[in-house]
Parts: sequence; structure tokens; C-alpha cells
Amino acid sequence: MKKIITAALMAALVSAGAVVYAAGTPIQNRQEGDLKVDLNYGFNQKMGHHDAKSQFSGGDVTYALNDKVDIQYDNNNTKIDGGSAKVNEHAVRAIYHINPYISAFGGATRVDVKNGYRDHYYGGQVGLEGQVPIANKVTGFGSVGIGDDVNTYEIGVGYNFTDNLDAHIKYRRDDVDVNNYDDDVKGWQVGVGYKF
Repeated sequence: MKKIITAALMAALVSAGAVVYAAGTPIQNRQEGDLKVDLNYGFNQKMGHHDAKSQFSGGDVTYALNDKVDIQYDNNNTKIDGGSAKVNEHAVRAIYHINPYISAFGGATRVDVKNGYRDHYYGGQVGLEGQVPIANKVTGFGSVGIGDDVNTYEIGVGYNFTDNLDAHIKYRRDDVDVNNYDDDVKGWQVGVGYKF
């Protein structure tokens, strides 16, 4: 029960601060009841052809329901450098682990856009994510998500300091297509993850 309350609290804090999206290193040695939080810092990012600010911009909160299914809240927040335009993406999704290397996911999305106006859009996204051990304590990971408002692509590598603590670096690209914004958001993110 404590883990569920902690997950709800973390999701609320993350939503309020618009800090989290885009999974980090997948949960290692996952077991029912595991709760993992990833926080990312975005750098060398772009909104279309414009530079975006280096800032906290990605991560996730993931809860392992059982040996095959996770529930995850994600948020990716990107703000243009020197201006007020921003794209803030939210997703709540279920992840089904097909095997230790491949998972399928699906869920609901919300995209908030501020670009001289403010608007938000609701949609859905489905996709696949994978992970593969590269060396002792090193894991490669990637995902592809296809949706009606956002298509997401990411690839990265993570290092597990312990079963509970990891660090990662990844490249992420989101193709956002909503009424008043049709462009990409892309760049590098570094982050840390902790499994409770």
C-alpha cells in the first residue's frame, strides 16, 4: 500500500512540476510491487528548427502490477530557448512484457501546446520497447510509439550501479501533430532512476 501511495504522490508532484517523461533504463530484476522513478535532464534539444532550453524535461513513474504488466505515467516538457513557446506531453500507459527483451504498450496521451496561444489535445499511443544487455551492468534500450497526436522514438544506454540505482543517456524524438503545432521536439537527455 505504501508503494501505491508513493507512486500516486510522485505522479502528482511530477505533473505539477512537469518534470518527467520518457522512460529511462528499464526496471532491472523486476518483481510485482516494484516502483521506479526516473528523472531526466534535457540538453542539446530543439523544437523544430529552434533551440530549446536545457532543463529538467523527462522521466517516468512505473509500477509493476504483476510479472507481466506495468502501469506508467510519463511527461516530456520542452521549452524554446529565449521564448515562451513550449510543448508538454503526458501519457498514462499499460506495458505488457512479452519476454525479457520486448514489451508492448498502449495508453492515453495529452499534449499541451503554448505557441502564442494555449491549447491541449487528447489522443492515444501504442508501441514497442526493448532492452538488451550490452555488458556487465550496461543495458541498451529503445522504443517506438505511434499515436494520433505524437509519434515517439528513443534509443539509449543505461548503467546499473545497483539493482535499485541506475543512470542513463538517450536520444529522443517526438513528432507532434496537433491543430496549431506540427513539428518535432528532439534532443539528448541524461538521467537517473531509482527503484523503491
